[in-house]
Amino acid sequence: SATTPQRGGLGLDVFLIWGRDVDFNEWASSNIRFGHATLLWRPTERLRVDAQYQLQSYQRRTDRSYVGMRRIPRVKAEYQMTRTIFLRLVGEHDAQFTDTLRDNTRTGLPIFVRDEPTGAYGPALRRLDKRFRVDALFSYQPTPGTVVFLGYGSTLREPHGRPEPGLRRVDDGFFVKLSYLFRL
Repeated sequence: SATTPQRGGLGLDVFLIWGRDVDFNEWASSNIRFGHATLLWRPTERLRVDAQYQLQSYQRRTDRSYVGMRRIPRVKAEYQMTRTIFLRLVGEHDAQFTDTLRDNTRTGLPIFVRDEPTGAYGPALRRLDKRFRVDALFSYQPTPGTVVFLGYGSTLREPHGRPEPGLRRVDDGFFVKLSYLFRL
């Protein structure tokens, strides 16, 4: 891991681990890579931006193909408009790939899994799932104990097995919190 000091409003934090470990999807030895990087940007006293990237990968040792890989880039921007008004926006993309699973250490035959809704067994086939999440928050705090929070979140997915590519909205959420402190 490495961390830089913040200079000119910029800072970087990186963590990487690699080696050989068990891939629990196939219960076989694999080459693993886990990484996490964060770039901090503070151009002014009021604006903060954090960009993050996470990686997890499992590579078969026999033929060097990937059993699975997950990548998550994320950006969070916060702006303090005034002492009482605060805005936050977060965007995250989660892409997860899993190859067709097989008994890689012994027979090379497909691994079968149970489908919960039907109860039928079938081969664990290749999957690519993508999700994008965006969250926004408005905060107003005129005095300590008195706050107004307004938030919105939306999830978009590209489910496995759909014939046409592209993200589709699957979930929306709204958040309201009002708090007032009575002084006696």
